[in-house]
Amino acid sequence: MNIVNVNLLQAAVLLRQLVACGAKRAVISPGSRSTPLALTAHNMPELQTYVLTDERAAGFFALGLSKADGAPAILICTSGTAAANYFPAIIEAAQSCVPLIALTADRPVALRGRGAPQTIEQVHLYGGYPRFFADVPEARLTLDHMRCVRTLSSQAYAAAMSVPAGPAHLNVPMDEPIAPIPEHRDEAEEIWRQIVLESDMPFHLQTSQPPAQDTVTTALKRVSAALCGLIVAGPDAARTEDEAQAIHFLSRRLGWPVLADVTSGLRFFGEPVLPFYDVFLREDSLAALAPDVVLAFGAHPVSNALNAYLDRHRVAHTLRVQPDARGRDPNARAQETVVADVAAFCHALSALLPVSRDSLLYEPFRAASTRLRAALNAADPVLCEAHFVRAAVRSMPADANVILANSLSVRYADALCAAEGQAHRVFGMRGASGIDGTISHAMGIAAASQVPSLLVCGDLAFLHDLNALAAARLAANLTILLLNNDGGGIFHFLPLHGCENREVFEAIHGTPHGLNLAAAADLFDVEWMTARFPADLRSLFDRSRSRLRVIEVRTSRETNARAHAALLKRLQKAAVS
Repeated sequence: MNIVNVNLLQAAVLLRQLVACGAKRAVISPGSRSTPLALTAHNMPELQTYVLTDERAAGFFALGLSKADGAPAILICTSGTAAANYFPAIIEAAQSCVPLIALTADRPVALRGRGAPQTIEQVHLYGGYPRFFADVPEARLTLDHMRCVRTLSSQAYAAAMSVPAGPAHLNVPMDEPIAPIPEHRDEAEEIWRQIVLESDMPFHLQTSQPPAQDTVTTALKRVSAALCGLIVAGPDAARTEDEAQAIHFLSRRLGWPVLADVTSGLRFFGEPVLPFYDVFLREDSLAALAPDVVLAFGAHPVSNALNAYLDRHRVAHTLRVQPDARGRDPNARAQETVVADVAAFCHALSALLPVSRDSLLYEPFRAASTRLRAALNAADPVLCEAHFVRAAVRSMPADANVILANSLSVRYADALCAAEGQAHRVFGMRGASGIDGTISHAMGIAAASQVPSLLVCGDLAFLHDLNALAAARLAANLTILLLNNDGGGIFHFLPLHGCENREVFEAIHGTPHGLNLAAAADLFDVEWMTARFPADLRSLFDRSRSRLRVIEVRTSRETNARAHAALLKRLQKAAVS
């Protein structure tokens, strides 16, 4: 390490401790005030670094990195509004419990509130969203000070990785020298040698607790008495493979159907996971079949049909199982909430179950799901965006990443995507459910995982994060399926579509942009292709490539809405006949 002054010493202590705790990657947003942090991170062989000039894109790219392997990515930026541009990603990380560590450089404390350039109030800039915040004391050439800094670094990492995981924020005010100019070099190097000789600062994670025996016993009584049991797995129901396997094993032991959100971590498991419920629960005869006990995992489901079904049958006893006490039940359906290690709870309950008797819901729901699979595989004269999404996911190789933008993309996949002999890791941003950073988030996942990755997004989400493509070289393994309907297609599916005259609707909600998005190919050096039919996608996906590619599907919002309604009508009929 090139420890030539006190600011480089402090940066080295901060980052060395984060690496010792388990950090692997850092995303740098260029700037002057952050030079000691950026230079130190770039020169650390233990850290893989990425440089993105747009701080908002950098924040979501780091979020994607963290999701891919579970280790918190480090964000580094200069002072002022640069740090503010991380805020949307910080919110999403907090809401979706993803670890992230932001190191925001700041001007010296003496300049705060005095009108100094590039100086804003950065203390608690992100409000209550970080799991940990510290305004790091300005660097001093003492061993005790550097030990204090090392402790703060350890605390930030522990808070980001504890249950519930989330963002941590260290604000780092620095006076001159910002550049790597030697100043008190000998003293700085001597303190560094002493820090290196000392043991790394230990960190203590708060983990999910194993379930209490009486909790498991109570749950056993509930499920054993059920005749029409149901498991609902919402977004992030299973955040790890262990959790997914444990929930699936419990469902098989119970003989209960699992209605698994596409972002739950369970959608691509075999039976009793039953896809297409967003369609068959719209059919009155199936929606009338009431559960008596519901085991709920994860966050609020994407499917409106499933949410309507669960609200309709509130007489059922709902038992929620989650790893922490964060609110995940906005409709207040649960009568009981078990806060415990999800995998441990499922294994403990499975071990006590007697010989299972299948839920009375299982066979009718399974039969409907089977009929819908056959109907979807049959030729369909009606062409809509949902067909392209299903075809794209089916074209991905086993163990690929599928990243779904919010609005229509995630809803199409939730309705029609299912296990077809190959599993995928599915990612969404269902914490705040916005369209911020859609491309950046996907690029981060692709860059960290280095496996084939697919992002499905609409044109407005694409435009909203267009700057991210400046770093397309970092995610050459990413394919973007771009559903371009020239505006906000989801509003055609909402009641307000019929409540406004066409001119007002187009101006306020339709928001046509009229842009030739393919022009981005030359600007950002990405491969650009178009698909007219879902069947085209297989051959396009099979082509060799060496850079990020976009497959554009051009549709009409009005025509697509009508075609989607016709598809649902046909599928609902198929579900019961």
